[in-house]
Formats: sequence, C-alpha cells, structure tokens
Amino acid sequence: MKIKYILFALFASYSAASVAAFSEEENSQLAGINEKRSGEVKAALDKLNKSVDAQVDNNPERKHLILALKKSWGDMIVKKCQLETIDSKGTDAETAEVSNCLLKSYQEEMKYFDAMLP
Repeated sequence: MKIKYILFALFASYSAASVAAFSEEENSQLAGINEKRSGEVKAALDKLNKSVDAQVDNNPERKHLILALKKSWGDMIVKKCQLETIDSKGTDAETAEVSNCLLKSYQEEMKYFDAMLP
C-alpha cells in the first residue's frame, strides 16, 4: 500500500513538472499519454500483486518470506527508477521515463513470482 502512495506522489510531481514549454494542445496530448501509461503501470502492479498472492496461497508456510521479498523489491524499484531517471528530472520526459522504468520493473518482478515453484 505504501508503494501506491509513493507512486501517486511521483506521478503527481512529475505531471506537474511536465507542462513546461508546450502549447495547450501539446500539453493535453502529453497529459493523455502520461495518463495512459500510468494506467498501464497500475495494471502491471495489480498483476504483480495477484502473482504474489498466488505464491502466498501456494506456499502459506513461506508467506512471511514472500511478503518481505515483495516489500524489499518494491523499495528497490522506487529507488532504482529515481536513480535511472535522474537526468530527466524536471523535464517533459520525466513522467514517461519513470513510468517506463516502473512498468519494466514490475513486469520483471511478476515473472519472478510467476516462475516460483509451488
């Protein structure tokens, strides 16, 4: 849940910074693209959470380890994406780059949890 709040804060701050030197139409298009990408990131996070839940259901004796891994991995993803997108900080590309990083990272994490042995 904490990660969702962090993501919301990241997207809110990046979206506010992304209205730099564009016309109203361009700003509208950029906002639409960013909103679509944000939806894709949320969908990937939802799928990831389902994968984690499935592993907890399949391995109830390892629940605490699985959830601890999920939390640690989520913290790492947030920091990794902040670091990987530092060059775009304050630019119009910032939101797109952060979204791409989050999407890719969540998909990689989901593959790991999906491939876990029952």
